Amino acid sequence: MLIWIDLTSLPHVHFFRALIKRLAKAGNDVMVTSREFSIMNDMLEKNGIQYVSIGSHGGKDLACKLARSSGRVSQLAKFVSREKPDIGLSKHSVECARVCFGLNIPSITVIDHETADAAMRLMVPLSDSIVSPVATPADTLRGFGARHVSQFYGVCEVAHFYDFKPKEDVLRQLGISKNKKIVVARSEPMLSAHNDHESRLFSVLESIKQGRGDVEIVFIPRGESDLGKFGKLDLIVPESSIDTLSLYSFAGLMIGAGSCMNREACVGGCPTISICPDNLPGVDKFLIDKKMMYYCLEKNEIVGLASEILSNHCNHSLKERNGKVLQGFEDPYAKIMAVIHGINE
Repeated sequence: MLIWIDLTSLPHVHFFRALIKRLAKAGNDVMVTSREFSIMNDMLEKNGIQYVSIGSHGGKDLACKLARSSGRVSQLAKFVSREKPDIGLSKHSVECARVCFGLNIPSITVIDHETADAAMRLMVPLSDSIVSPVATPADTLRGFGARHVSQFYGVCEVAHFYDFKPKEDVLRQLGISKNKKIVVARSEPMLSAHNDHESRLFSVLESIKQGRGDVEIVFIPRGESDLGKFGKLDLIVPESSIDTLSLYSFAGLMIGAGSCMNREACVGGCPTISICPDNLPGVDKFLIDKKMMYYCLEKNEIVGLASEILSNHCNHSLKERNGKVLQGFEDPYAKIMAVIHGINE
């Protein structure tokens, strides 16, 4: 069976990396498409994933998003018509769902961010099957038109660490000693259509820099617009894609104004503060309720909590508690494989 996987965002590389190997081991052929978006194609190459890049991200402007997405649908339709896959599989890919629906190809969409209203309206009703964590409300998915919902207990990010061992190479790449206290920071997804606010991360990092001379801050930008503003803080900014999964193992703290990297960091054992001002998806609330991730929005509270965590350096009790919670999580790949098997019968 030929399975088409479409990747449209950076975390998708981590999520699908081990699944691609598992599908191939089960006797399937896999073809991967991506789009020009930040460092994603560089990440694919560093992870040894063969791909075809088709189309690009449309930026913040709605008219440009529509034009780029429509153009990508047209390009993908030609490519997919020629390759004739048996199933289309993606995580939040509007174009994959639309192309599969138009070409009568069974499609599976993995969804764990139900608050992206516009994308949900475009993906969910066109997908044959939705795979999601139980923290993503099934009733919400059905409200968007989901026909078949298959859920698992846990979060997608556990799969990011399958077949993975942290490497110190990332510290050498960044020029950091592992004896340093490291903070990883990620800005808001300002190019997302649902994000319409100013970044609060700048003032938080500025206060940490002023208050703690023993900390190295690794800033993971989302685009060129981030570099101009945050460049004033003398942060460590990777010049190319880096092994963030390994970085979490050596970092004492993650401060994220987005969502996915927060979940990834706390699953990877790094104390994490979410300062995401958006309507949080169910999976974030799930991890916060499980006390695996901190959540606060007031600047002084964030800075104080960050200082407390760094003073305890990684507080091992948090890592131990997170590890015990993770043991009860289900394998999202098992659910995806079961859905694929059901479609193929």
